[in-house]
Amino acid sequence: MPTNHVRRAYSFVCLDCGHGWEGAYDIDVTVDEHARITADYQLDGERVPSPLQSPQCPSCEGHKIRIMRPGRVASAHLYET
Repeated sequence: MPTNHVRRAYSFVCLDCGHGWEGAYDIDVTVDEHARITADYQLDGERVPSPLQSPQCPSCEGHKIRIMRPGRVASAHLYET
């Protein structure tokens, strides 16, 4: 069962409270002998659930989250001032 390591970054914004955040995830993707794919996500060296399935806002714990390409939250903060 070979494992491929990839790094993916995502931007998130909560549609309930407006909080935005970004995360860069280390992902180990494994395909077993039955062609089933599993992905193990890590954020800052700690194993976490997939940010793409049931994401939760760290500010208000809401679940209405928009997921965007990386850098969107950082660029939006430039226009806040």
